[in-house]
Amino acid sequence: MLVFTPGLAGAAPPQPVADDGRVTRYGADFFITKHPKTARDMVDLLPGFTFSAGDSTLRGFAAAAGNVLIDGERPSDKQFTLEGLLSRIPADQVNYIEVIRGGQPGLDMLGQTVVANVVRKKGAADSLVLTVSDAQLRDGRNLPSATLETTRHLNGGKTFSGAISMSRYAELAEGDGSLTRRGTAGLQHSAVASKAGGINSFGFASFATPLWHGQLSVNGSLSRTDYTYAETDRPAVGAPARLDQYLGGPLGGQLQGEIGGNFSRPFGEKWTSESLALVDLKGQSYKSRLTDSISDQLFQEHEHSGEALARSSLRYAATHDLTLQFSLEGAFNWLHTTNSFSFSGFPVPLPNARATVTEAREQASAQATWTAASWFQLEAGLNVEHSLITSRADERRHMTPTYPKPRLILTFTPDAENQVRLRAEREVDQLDFNNFIASSSLDTGSLHAGNTDIVPQQSWIFEAVYERHFWSGGDVSLTLRHSIISDAIDRVPITGPSGAVFDAPGNIGGASLDALIVSLTVPLDRLGIAGGQLKGSGTFQRSQVADPTTGTPRPLTDLSPAEYTLSFRQDLPHWSWGASLATPCATSAATKGCTKSEYHFNEIDLYAAQPALNLFVEYRPLTDLSLRLEADNILAQRYDRTVQVYGGPRNVSALSYADERLLTSSPSLLFSLRMVFLTAIPPAAIVHKFITLKH
Repeated sequence: MLVFTPGLAGAAPPQPVADDGRVTRYGADFFITKHPKTARDMVDLLPGFTFSAGDSTLRGFAAAAGNVLIDGERPSDKQFTLEGLLSRIPADQVNYIEVIRGGQPGLDMLGQTVVANVVRKKGAADSLVLTVSDAQLRDGRNLPSATLETTRHLNGGKTFSGAISMSRYAELAEGDGSLTRRGTAGLQHSAVASKAGGINSFGFASFATPLWHGQLSVNGSLSRTDYTYAETDRPAVGAPARLDQYLGGPLGGQLQGEIGGNFSRPFGEKWTSESLALVDLKGQSYKSRLTDSISDQLFQEHEHSGEALARSSLRYAATHDLTLQFSLEGAFNWLHTTNSFSFSGFPVPLPNARATVTEAREQASAQATWTAASWFQLEAGLNVEHSLITSRADERRHMTPTYPKPRLILTFTPDAENQVRLRAEREVDQLDFNNFIASSSLDTGSLHAGNTDIVPQQSWIFEAVYERHFWSGGDVSLTLRHSIISDAIDRVPITGPSGAVFDAPGNIGGASLDALIVSLTVPLDRLGIAGGQLKGSGTFQRSQVADPTTGTPRPLTDLSPAEYTLSFRQDLPHWSWGASLATPCATSAATKGCTKSEYHFNEIDLYAAQPALNLFVEYRPLTDLSLRLEADNILAQRYDRTVQVYGGPRNVSALSYADERLLTSSPSLLFSLRMVFLTAIPPAAIVHKFITLKH
């Protein structure tokens, strides 16, 4: 299906509107031949830009932000990912997208060195978008999905947008395979069959209006998620073992709701204020049950959590080249959980099985962005946070840490094609309240205790980036990053109420982390492939920390050493097609199936996953109708897991056994239809569209 158009070979594709080396603006003419459907599609097409939805492990609303702004602002909804919000903005409502490197006076970069700012059109047409799809997996599962989205522009500059969706999903990192145990009893073989997935539904609404010489936006969302996991191990000799997991909660599923608002207003030509507030509530229950020939193990957890956050910032454009920004942020987070574990009907006491954790945090920050010359820009800032963290579990604890977080970025732009960015910054990770409570991994035969004696992990980050633009729309960037970590959070042993020793999260001292990040975008028009684009990115990491059990150097737990993605697409007037090869966690470390290692005091778990090959073809018979066919995971990814279990602490105990599990996941075929109805079009015109399509 590769189409060569000799007459277009060497012809320049649509040009960006402007490019001064620091800010590159891509207008509608750049995307017109690529036929994006949403703002998310447009962001994916940006040369040299790799989308990031944000890092929730960092403390503070700004620090955890993603690298895309919408009309110069970050949405105040934390429940729905930035990816989801962008996916609900139709492409025809985007005026242009500007990629800003190093910073821009008057714009809140939210801690990022590179951001894309999606600027929407004023007075765009109202629309109603219906997307329906169905995926068929090779193992027989069916995954239907439907989403209805609307955008309406009201009198007085008001805008309303909303969406409702329901879909069935499957977790890819499961399948059928084998389990081999090597131990003192010799070699044991089992056949493994596992499936995981559930139903996800959500509703989202946003309203924006001019108010008090500024702009107010209010949004709310509600989501419900079911999750079930089932695994059966059938040994060659003996009775089978069965593991079932279920995630539910209020109204039969994990329930999460959020309401938030954002207000911005200029004061004269030099001052701009922006304030936001949000409240997020969640409730869920979790159950894991393992039954085999010798035991019946049951772990249960009930959890309620929430967050209330407010942030206000004030920007002052002292001159055209100098901007000062001051902000205050306050947040209150809480978690209440109750856990229990029983072994063949007998309760087993767990450390911190019942816990309540709260954190009240305030942060003040100041930042200056100075463009000293056309080729040099400096950004310097200081964030100071203070918090009160209280936990009530087996013991009552509280701590009041204070963390200064300086930041310095130097940007050198000798010309429009080349840029060098240098960054030095102190980052403090967000406390994961789930580390304070007990949990289970019955699939590996492990119980994990909670640990209330944890402080946030801190890092000094030193980073250098070189980026070069070439051809028209081509880009390559290389990032070198070195992190000096203190109070690294990893795994430690902890003693329970009965005297038994459990694995738990904990601080284990200093560590180092080095990363190499590569990004490449190559437009292929000059090579004779009209409308073609090749895009790739990769993150390669190496870490070192002293193992708290053995004292020897090892990598950090849960750190993926290499993640990458490589994609090709070609866009023609009515057709698009493409392919991608990607590791499971190339875009999100939260995805199940990352290649990583976990080091417990009496166990080492090694995970390895192959990349997935995906193909798609899309046909657009009408401007506002698209049909898409995807063949995903066509090579049937393999997920390997090796569990090495010791008789006690690894430094003094022998290896008891090692389990190696090899699973092959299921390929899938997905068909989707997307129809855009412009509400200004009369119904007769919509009927005419379908008649035209039929003929």
